[in-house]
Amino acid sequence: MSKDFTSGAKPEQLRQLFSIGLGESPLAQEVDRTASLDIFMEKPGSRIGRYKLLSVLGEGGMGIVYLAQQHHPVKRQVAVKIVKPGMDSKRVIARFEAERQALALLDHPNIAHVYDAGTTEAGRPYFVMEYVKGLPITEYCDHHKLMIEERLRLFQQVCLAIQHAHQKGIIHRDIKPSNILVSLQHDKATPKIIDFGVAKALAQPLTERTLATEDSQLLGTPEYMSPEQADMANEDIDTRSDIYTLGVLLYVLLTGVLPFDSDALREGGIDNIRKTIRETDPKTPSTRLTKLGEEAASIAQNRRMEIQTLKKHLRKELEWIPLKAMRKERSQRYRSASELADDVENYLKGAPLLAGPLTTVYRLKKFVRRNRASVSGIAAVLAVLIAGVVASTIFALQTQRQLETSKAVVEFLTNDVLMSADPWVKGRELTLTEALDVASDNLQGKFEEEPLVQASIHHTLGVTYRKSGKYKEAEPHAERAYHIRLERLGELHPDTLASLGSLALLYMRQGRYAEAEPLFHKTLNSRIRVFGEEHLDTIDSMYWLGVLYWCEERYDEAEPLFVKVLKLRRRILGEDHTDTLVALYSLAWTYSCQERYKMAEPLFHKGLETTNQALGPEHPVTLETMRGLVVMMTKQGRNEKALPLAIKTLNSRRRVLPDKHIDILESVNDLAVLYRKQGDYAKAEPLLLEALEGRRLKLGDTHPHTIESWHNLIDLYEAWNKPEKANEWRVKLSHAETVTQ
Repeated sequence: MSKDFTSGAKPEQLRQLFSIGLGESPLAQEVDRTASLDIFMEKPGSRIGRYKLLSVLGEGGMGIVYLAQQHHPVKRQVAVKIVKPGMDSKRVIARFEAERQALALLDHPNIAHVYDAGTTEAGRPYFVMEYVKGLPITEYCDHHKLMIEERLRLFQQVCLAIQHAHQKGIIHRDIKPSNILVSLQHDKATPKIIDFGVAKALAQPLTERTLATEDSQLLGTPEYMSPEQADMANEDIDTRSDIYTLGVLLYVLLTGVLPFDSDALREGGIDNIRKTIRETDPKTPSTRLTKLGEEAASIAQNRRMEIQTLKKHLRKELEWIPLKAMRKERSQRYRSASELADDVENYLKGAPLLAGPLTTVYRLKKFVRRNRASVSGIAAVLAVLIAGVVASTIFALQTQRQLETSKAVVEFLTNDVLMSADPWVKGRELTLTEALDVASDNLQGKFEEEPLVQASIHHTLGVTYRKSGKYKEAEPHAERAYHIRLERLGELHPDTLASLGSLALLYMRQGRYAEAEPLFHKTLNSRIRVFGEEHLDTIDSMYWLGVLYWCEERYDEAEPLFVKVLKLRRRILGEDHTDTLVALYSLAWTYSCQERYKMAEPLFHKGLETTNQALGPEHPVTLETMRGLVVMMTKQGRNEKALPLAIKTLNSRRRVLPDKHIDILESVNDLAVLYRKQGDYAKAEPLLLEALEGRRLKLGDTHPHTIESWHNLIDLYEAWNKPEKANEWRVKLSHAETVTQ
């Protein structure tokens, strides 16, 4: 015999209930049905079948979720979701049943399991599911200050759970942080999807009216809703709607904010929501972050980063992923949640992204990366050549022929450099220098009718040779680029000035200071005239003139330039921008060379702290700052403190730079000098021989750095009481100077 569900109600409450049910009372229109039926709502302490309700976990439009205790057949805490009293219409029950069926179909470690289902004594459906004791995924990430990589790993798990649902024929349609709880399981952060309340079945009908969109209602959460889901006339919702929503979730995990501001989105009601979602493209994550002001710093701290570092992470490849997932056209999104997860993995491994722009340049870069086993020697040069040549060619021409010209350049780099280069030479891999030589050889006779294209390629080859320490090979390219641009564009054109500055820098690297100085002055004065004093190109020219003075030991002339450059870069670029940090250590070096150690040391320490945080412990700027400290402490006689830092700098440079790179040779020389000053001559000797041999090979016999190593070796043998050896190297130095005169 069924129990009377009205038992215990007072007469006036029963009259009110029946009048509402019959529509006879004004309360039927004016009173919240749920509030009127509170007396029939389950309370903590009551029982539903074998489950004792403990507390309310949450409440939605159609149901209430309770934390409950199950005692048999197993003892555990569970979550019990029950349709609210008064909400048990056919429509609500159908949707509730759909959620239960959807969850019952799924079996995945990142989706909450359904354990049981039934109806209450009052006839309202409920189901029992796994209780997930955790935080919404965004709150969890911020609370634990997870870094970008850690957030991406959590996001991948969510993607694979959604992929599982899609394979079972279920679209979630309401993916958002509050529906993804993260908790620690076996000391590992594990996300669980807990709510399929507006899910849709792809193959089989969950219920007859599960997902009929109600008039003037949106099913789902507007901030996370796909354009097709926002279009209420569109019943063609497929798995790509969830891909869009996953893109929004990733956007929030990266930036801490939604693509569209909630207040602005909801301000105009449903019509504004639909119009915004369907027609407005979201700002890129890096742009959105830039416009947040002070809030951005807090967001960066939650990711254990400086704001500038976070912006760098977001720019380009990383932000391509959520933007591809959120494309308005479904066909342009990722094809599946697993493909989205795979592209996140591509980013983490440094592989080319599916989300990359569909350009010839990007496809060429991807080709090189895919074939890195056979073409890694030319991968680096191609990346530089493509970016440098195409960009400068477009800038120089400014005509309708830009696209055709850029295409011709890329074809040259692909066909005449990449494809014609034998990736293996005598059983070994092609080197960067050999790849550059292929480009140089194949440039002969190319683009004779396109001198500006030719100049762009010469300029980029010159820069790439110079950065590789191949100064002799760089020179003809740098000079040819400058002369073509001077003739075709005039002496004040930005490209002409870029080539002039590059040529001056090359002469300085070669130790040809007297030839470099007038070129640096001309570049600086021209850029002031064309751009003004505070243009970044002008500031670069000031900086390099300061470096020239520093190389010539004209420290009193270098100092005011470095002070000015540091001030301008701090204001324009920010405290932790790479160029700002370069100016900081350059000023510190200058103070050190002037023996103004009390001014130098705090700058070195500040620079080292900032570069470690913003750029990483093995970034070239970090290592150059460390080297500055080593040299300063060595000059001060603080050898015990300098030694471990010198060893660390050298080991790091050996790890990240090519063999015999000039920066490695600097650190080899520094460490050798320290060992000599400590009287450890046996350790100093092989290092000084390595430094001298490498510098002679890279820089030539008369370069100031080579001469420095030569004198250091002679001084070593003098201190070691080996006058014959000292004299032997003194004679070799004299002979080398005579030959080169």
